[in-house]
Amino acid sequence: MSEKKGEKVLDNRKVLFEQAYKKERSESYRDIFREVYGDDYPEEINPDSFVTITDMKTIAKNLNIGSAKSFIDLGCGRGGPGLWIARETGANYVGIDFSENAIKQAQDRSRDFKIKGTTKFQVENMYSLNFPTNSFDGAISIDVISFIPDPPAIFKEVARILRSEAYFVFTTWENKNSNITNDYRSYLRDTGFSIKSYSETPEWKKRQSEVYQKTLESKKLLIKDMGRDGAFAYIMEAKRYLPTINDTKRILAVAMKM
Repeated sequence: MSEKKGEKVLDNRKVLFEQAYKKERSESYRDIFREVYGDDYPEEINPDSFVTITDMKTIAKNLNIGSAKSFIDLGCGRGGPGLWIARETGANYVGIDFSENAIKQAQDRSRDFKIKGTTKFQVENMYSLNFPTNSFDGAISIDVISFIPDPPAIFKEVARILRSEAYFVFTTWENKNSNITNDYRSYLRDTGFSIKSYSETPEWKKRQSEVYQKTLESKKLLIKDMGRDGAFAYIMEAKRYLPTINDTKRILAVAMKM
């Protein structure tokens, strides 16, 4: 994809996500996840992604950081998952996102978590991060990378800002019949990472399908609770991805910068 086309895709998605992040997700939308995920729903985190408590524990463990260390969250959204990891590990946390609305809400949410380290949120372009080389001890990204037009460029930038032997842990989707990448491992290797694990997340397809189905069934209620603009992104996502979900795989990758 050309740089110009990639920027246009990002601009279109930014508009969509700015609408979605105008307000907190409604309780009616969260109820869908509560019903589908049961005890694996990360209630306190209130994520905008499909991350589970099981995912979160795996990510925090494999990030391999502690107090006095720092990690960056690429596409942090409202910040819940990153804040949870920061509290669990004691590490300093930086969350970046292209949505100003998301960053404002993340800053507000940081007060709800008792973080020992520092927290910082800022609007950033993932293709050109405003951080020095070798400045972070870890990086995460949760359900974001498949929406980025040029993943290798993102991986290259992540490798630049990570210190040697720092871990990059992320979840995303692969799809064999679309423009979404079918396998991210070659991109990781080409940009200086060693892959430690790369696997499909448990029960993701059944749960995600049910969330999408219930989202479409609850369309009128979601629009009533969040407004048409607020609900639009979630409804359109369900319409777009439910029919192709059998061609998709959600993976959790753990890679170390060499």
